[in-house]
Amino acid sequence: MNEVALIAMKALAYVAMALALGSVLSLAGLGQLPGAEKRLLSRLAPAAALLAAFVLLLWLAAEVVFLAGGAISAVFDTQLIALVLQTPLGQTLLIQLAGLVLVAAAMIPTIGLPVGLLGSVLVAAGFGVGGHPGAHGGWLLPALITLHWLALAFWIGVFIPLYRICGYDLTNAGLLAREFGRKAIAAVGVLVVAGGVTLYELTDGRLLALDNAYSQLFAIKLGLFAGVMLLAAMNKFALTPALTRGDSLAPARLRRSLFVEGVLLAAIMVVTASITALTGPMG
Repeated sequence: MNEVALIAMKALAYVAMALALGSVLSLAGLGQLPGAEKRLLSRLAPAAALLAAFVLLLWLAAEVVFLAGGAISAVFDTQLIALVLQTPLGQTLLIQLAGLVLVAAAMIPTIGLPVGLLGSVLVAAGFGVGGHPGAHGGWLLPALITLHWLALAFWIGVFIPLYRICGYDLTNAGLLAREFGRKAIAAVGVLVVAGGVTLYELTDGRLLALDNAYSQLFAIKLGLFAGVMLLAAMNKFALTPALTRGDSLAPARLRRSLFVEGVLLAAIMVVTASITALTGPMG
């Protein structure tokens, strides 16, 4: 598969999965979500999950076609499909597809949110099965990557409802921003610790050498993440208090900050897709 197409496919899948998981985690973990935003997330979760599942199925089909030497008809070859599903990548896709089905199904009232939470864990756990973490062996990296993805998804999940609510309900916007600020501290801790330990394990402590493509791309990712953390700190310690005080300029400022944060996180997804598609921990 063309490298640019692979990166685009991976980045789209990552963004869609983060939105699906983040919607479920926000519904489960944020008590200050107004009814309108709960309804929005209840629609966004299955839509993002189905988009992610579609992209993963395209990815699976592309792997089958590649294995068949470019023959498009191979997508109907059950033996080749079974062969791909036995690989670490195939196992990752299978686990994540199962998780995405659960996330989408959880929005059916008779099924419920606990099923969506289980699906979210499965999707996040899938990232630790294949690729660089899976090749590394052991249980530590898969567990850390699962926690890392869940924390990141929770972070992303609040962006859209908080951005929207700043435009029509300042009282609830302040309450939601304050609640998220409290709970985001734990998410940041998980992101930093899990990400740091994972990176150290994958590179054997060689990241700072910047002597290979993996380290260089990861340095870009860390720079983007530092920008997200700076904006998050500004949101928590400056804009959220201003919002709760009723500062008339705070809602627009918070919306701008959330928009830039979202752009930076999308860029992080693209860099992550590039890392996994183009290189490995040892360069």
